[in-house]
Amino acid sequence: MDLDTTIIGAGPYGLSIAAHLRAKGNSYRIYGRPMESWRKFMPDGMILKSEPFASNLWDPDRRFTFERYCRTHRIPYEPVGEPLTLDLFLKYAEWFRQNTHEEPEDLTITRIRRKPSGGFALEFANAEPLDSRRVVLATGHIAYRVMPAELAGIAPPAAAHSARMEPVSHYAGRDVTVIGGGQSALETAAILNEIGARVRLLVRENHLEWWTEPRRNRSLIKRLKYPDAAVARGWQSLAIAELPRVFRLFKPEKRHPFVAATYGPGGSWWLRDRVEGRIDVRLGTRVTEASQTDGRLRLKLVSPTRTEELLTDHVIAATGFKVDIDRLDYLDPTLKGEIRREAGGIPALSPTLESSVPGLYFVGITSAPVFGPIMRFMYGAKHAAPLVAKGLAMS
Repeated sequence: MDLDTTIIGAGPYGLSIAAHLRAKGNSYRIYGRPMESWRKFMPDGMILKSEPFASNLWDPDRRFTFERYCRTHRIPYEPVGEPLTLDLFLKYAEWFRQNTHEEPEDLTITRIRRKPSGGFALEFANAEPLDSRRVVLATGHIAYRVMPAELAGIAPPAAAHSARMEPVSHYAGRDVTVIGGGQSALETAAILNEIGARVRLLVRENHLEWWTEPRRNRSLIKRLKYPDAAVARGWQSLAIAELPRVFRLFKPEKRHPFVAATYGPGGSWWLRDRVEGRIDVRLGTRVTEASQTDGRLRLKLVSPTRTEELLTDHVIAATGFKVDIDRLDYLDPTLKGEIRREAGGIPALSPTLESSVPGLYFVGITSAPVFGPIMRFMYGAKHAAPLVAKGLAMS
């Protein structure tokens, strides 16, 4: 084998796992552009959904936390209630990378095949192929984005998922329709409105859900009754955030619906004033048809009170993600067929996040149906990194 362990992806999970392997003296290589999806596809001006205390990358000794970055650079730090900008987080992530001495190689994976003799053959778009005994897939959520069926025939940039939209400056002065009622939809609509786009928001539900006020506005009794956790408030949320291995012990038929339904559409408290009274929000409204005409999009909208047609320049669908490993184009079809599933495209995973194919690990959002909603967030890397490092040491 050319390599012992290969990490594909250099986001929060990939960099955290690499930091753990380096500390253990394990041999590995990491491929991918550092924090690429965050830098390339998240809109300028974005604020992270997670609280500052839950916005760390994870080295084993917790030496390079976001709090330490702020203290080192004399930046005010509050664990909760202080919105964290994307720009500041990316500066922190780069500081983490430098301090953990990670140098990801900017290579794009195109194919992973299982070798008859054991291990995996890796092919790249811009380099010679390699063999690796184990592979950790930390490639994030982009491949799992869900587009409404009504927009299937509309090509970007006329219709795009919020995870793959154009730079926000491209929408200035344009008419933009955003679909969704979650954080991504609400923040996308707010940012586009603030840069001069004409924005409307279509929400299936009959109301918008807003997450509660910051900690500094809550009494001690409320904080004890509903403690802050990485995904939300409350003791259940705290258990989900801190006990993913316990979550895995529940049967898939209980886990999967819970993950799909929990922590659904809603917006952070700091977004409310940027949306209400500023953006045309149409509740209980859905798109039933979409077509292109004279360079614009014609949408048929249905609400409880009427049906109407609307012309717009762009549609941005903030319609979430669904785990389905069959959508990972770089996995060889034969390899996909060898991976045992819990259901559909959800891989069965061991307590150390290893799939049924020895040496192949899935982390991040792919592991969320197994280990719980926390794996949809960067905080999940706190658990994934030591578990994967343990699994690799055992194999």
